[in-house]
Amino acid sequence: MGTEQTAWHVTDRLSELAAEFVGWRIGRGGSGHWWAVRGNDLVRTPDVEELRVRLHELTAAQRRA
Repeated sequence: MGTEQTAWHVTDRLSELAAEFVGWRIGRGGSGHWWAVRGNDLVRTPDVEELRVRLHELTAAQRRA
């Protein structure tokens, strides 16, 4: 995958995550890790799908509390 294709892929994933997890600031750092921040909660992982799973877990736990 070329640099431009990679950039579009990352942008698409960021857009999907931002729409799915309102209230979270989501990004991808220079180290390649995906991250999400909301208040004092921070999630950081090298895999975007792991990030999605962990955010679902945190969101579900907050709803139960």
